[in-house]
Amino acid sequence: MKFKLLLSFLLPITLVAQIPSKKIRVLFVGNSYTYVNNLPLLISNLGLATGDSMYYDSSAPGGYTFFNHTTDVNTLAKISVGNWDYVVLQAQSQEPSFSPTQVSSQTLPFAVKLDTLIKHYNPCATTVFYETWGRKNGDVSNCQFYPPVCTYLGMQNRLKASYKLFADSCRALMAPAGEAFRLSIATQPTLNLYQADDSHPSLEGSFLTAAVFYEMLFKKSVLSNTYNPGVAVGSHSFLLQTAHSTVHDSLLVWNMGKFNPVSSFSLTQQVNVCQFQSQQPHYSHKWYFGDGNTSTLANPSHSYAASGNYTISHVVSYRCKKDSSTSMVTISTPVISYINSFENVEKLNLFPNPCSNELNLSFSEPDKKQVYLKAFNVMGETFSLKVSNNKINVAHLNSGVYFLEITRGNKKSVLRFVKE
Repeated sequence: MKFKLLLSFLLPITLVAQIPSKKIRVLFVGNSYTYVNNLPLLISNLGLATGDSMYYDSSAPGGYTFFNHTTDVNTLAKISVGNWDYVVLQAQSQEPSFSPTQVSSQTLPFAVKLDTLIKHYNPCATTVFYETWGRKNGDVSNCQFYPPVCTYLGMQNRLKASYKLFADSCRALMAPAGEAFRLSIATQPTLNLYQADDSHPSLEGSFLTAAVFYEMLFKKSVLSNTYNPGVAVGSHSFLLQTAHSTVHDSLLVWNMGKFNPVSSFSLTQQVNVCQFQSQQPHYSHKWYFGDGNTSTLANPSHSYAASGNYTISHVVSYRCKKDSSTSMVTISTPVISYINSFENVEKLNLFPNPCSNELNLSFSEPDKKQVYLKAFNVMGETFSLKVSNNKINVAHLNSGVYFLEITRGNKKSVLRFVKE
């Protein structure tokens, strides 16, 4: 692909390069609905008209199904090249319009297989399912076997449902070219989007499809785009408006932004213990609690050992995309004045610390004096403990920081422990 370098000569001579604002790499995997009128080139030219560029390649033998592509050496080799930003998958034009049972058994598994291969070789790529359109007068050849495809609208409804199934199953995008056809036909039925076979796209049909892809891939409005491959001037603006309206009418239906990681979480605080709840538990998480501690759990709980203001940072990631946010939490623990008035006079030891269900208490100078224990939290609330053979059961305590007051004879000590 050749790119033009715009030169501007002034006195003194100055060299200015027009650098495309966006550069993307796209692989198209489909059939004649992709190569007729050279759809990838139309999309690329729309990009160049606004200073954007698209490097592309394609594998589009006529009549190919998803199954055919899963066994095609050329297709597999191009997917495995890697470094694609997007891989566009277009099924055979009739197959996704068949019954839901047939689509689920004969088409969906191979859509998933292709998507799996794409993600394996291109960890940062986004799969895009290219929703095609119903035939102008329905699918005459399959009408007797499955009546819903006997009309254009019946076939179009099935195509939309199936491509939505593919996109949702693979957490991918859906490029609604077929829905743009639907809107165009309903709004301006005299504008012919089909070739004479009532199946393949006319130049107008391909340009409408390209405009949909421009918005989906470059994430920009196509409305002011000046590129025209040769359609009538009056049709040019109408087709651009139709593409724009279709894409922006139902962004979440096409999964635009639906699967992007979003660092959004709720926080429940009980004294010094904070429970965090993320909105996307199945993505990767990294929490920074502001006190030097971290967690990779989706919904962690954290106990703060001291009063203060802590900045919590949360990073959520999914397939090379990340989002982060910060929040402030204030930990206020009342001063328990008598804690510092005691020393560990008997050199006592509590272990393990932090603990889960049980603490062990050891004395450096064991004797037979009666031992009295009292546990309290940072708020001064007291808790009963069960002790047997110097083993203290703490299973009933909530997570947090506690103090254990130990009295034996005339000696008293206060030790700190953490319950996980």
